[in-house]
Amino acid sequence: MRSIAVWVVAGLRRYRPDRNPLRRRSDRVEAGFVAAALVAVLLAVWPAALAARAAYGGGPAAAPGARHLVEATLTGEATASAADAHVLLGATAARWTLPDGEVREGMVPAALLLRDGPRARLWIDDVGRPVTPPPHRAEMTARAGLAASGVMAAAVALAAACLVLTRRRLDRARYQAWDAAWADADQRWRRHRI
Repeated sequence: MRSIAVWVVAGLRRYRPDRNPLRRRSDRVEAGFVAAALVAVLLAVWPAALAARAAYGGGPAAAPGARHLVEATLTGEATASAADAHVLLGATAARWTLPDGEVREGMVPAALLLRDGPRARLWIDDVGRPVTPPPHRAEMTARAGLAASGVMAAAVALAAACLVLTRRRLDRARYQAWDAAWADADQRWRRHRI
C-alpha cells in the first residue's frame, strides 16, 4: 500500500503546476495533457451511465403487459424439419390459451417452452405469438455493467493513447533540444588546437 501512495505522490509532484525555473515548457504542456486526460476520463462517467441505463432497459419489468406467461398443452411430438431447420429447430405442436380466453395452436420452438411433463408454460406477446422469455435481473445487471465498463475502458484507452503519443512527441523534441544544447556546449568548451 505504501508503494502505491509513494507512486501517487511522485506523480502529483511531477505534474503539479508551480513556478519552478527548472521546468521546461514541454513539462508544463505534458502536465496540461495529463490533467486533460484525467478530466476526459472523469467526464466519461456520464456516457457510461447512459450506456448502462440503455443496456439495462428498465429490467425485466420494463414493459408490463408486453409478455405473458400462459399454460400450454403439447399436442404433438418434437420435429426438426431439414427445410425449416433455422426456423423450427426442435419445434413442437402446442395449444395455449390467451389471457382473454382465445385458444391458439401452432408449432412452438422447443427452446421457448418451459416443460413440465405433458404440460408446459410459454411466454407470449400481446398478439398471442410465442416469444423469448424476459431476461433475468442478473442478466440485465451484467449487461449494464459490461456496457458501462466498455465505455469507461474505451475512454481510458483513448486518453492513454493520446498521452502516449503526446509524450513521445514531447520526448522527441526534448531529445533534439538536449542534443542541440550538447553540440553548442561542445563548440564552446572544446579546446582548439593550434
